[in-house]
Amino acid sequence: MLDPFITLSEAGFSPKDEAGVPEPGVWTPELIASLDWMRLAELVRAIAAHAGCELAGSRVLPDGALVFGMIEQPTTAYPQRALVKISGWNEWGATPESVNHFAREVRTASNTRGILIAPAGFTATALTSAQEHRIETVDAAALCSLLKTLPPERSDLFFTIATTGAFTQPTCPVCLAKLQRVDTDGQERAPQMQVISDRGLYAECVTCDLLDIAPGAEVEFLYPVQTRAMRVCGHATGDFSCDGTITIQAGGTLDGRIAARSVNVLEGGELRGQFRILEGGSLEPFVTKPDRWHWSCSNGQGKEGCAGVFFEPHT
Repeated sequence: MLDPFITLSEAGFSPKDEAGVPEPGVWTPELIASLDWMRLAELVRAIAAHAGCELAGSRVLPDGALVFGMIEQPTTAYPQRALVKISGWNEWGATPESVNHFAREVRTASNTRGILIAPAGFTATALTSAQEHRIETVDAAALCSLLKTLPPERSDLFFTIATTGAFTQPTCPVCLAKLQRVDTDGQERAPQMQVISDRGLYAECVTCDLLDIAPGAEVEFLYPVQTRAMRVCGHATGDFSCDGTITIQAGGTLDGRIAARSVNVLEGGELRGQFRILEGGSLEPFVTKPDRWHWSCSNGQGKEGCAGVFFEPHT
């Protein structure tokens, strides 16, 4: 069970100035959306507790989603039961599928309304689905507006506790240790050969020994391409760095910014754009390859299931 701020206070995360008063801060939707899912959950529960709701225990799911029940206006003649869910880390923004899945969960409880919190927002179709299922939708902007209606001393207290320490570094939903950044590129070995036969924009990073642009392909690469050899039978555009020879076959066209040890343009092939010969040293692309990484649990004493935790970065 996650009681409001219990986890943080027990860890010593309650910094105060010399007068014993928490240091204030400014809430923004961007800040709220950047919070660790556990910090966000504790913040949401604290807001509900401040509003006078009676809170039940929390259930943490393997994807970092969190669900808890509560009773709104418990001392009135008409208390209302509610089921609250914070979207999973890799679904920080809600889709129609995630809304429909939550609606099915809500239907399992009688006389209960659903509140779905998706910090990154809801798509238009997700909002439509929520209206159909009578699900209340809450995003980071709505939470920010709510926090600004609280008494200043309460809002400042929540801010200080929620943003202490590594507040954007996600927590493992299995063992509750902090996840660690893992560079994906360092774990992946470049494939020996990659054949591209697509048409349109190719939005994946390409690093391989041999790149083959198949006949009929008309592809534009979004990211820089790195290869040891390249054969072009179709049409390709982008930034190419080849540590060997580029061969352009009849009917093939290569356009963009190209760097290679050598190029062989056969009759009927065409080389366009900027070209330079690589001389000595290691291959250097025109454009820096995008940083690819994810969050993973490296707790050696962790629980079964820690190895399966894979969180995409939110920024």
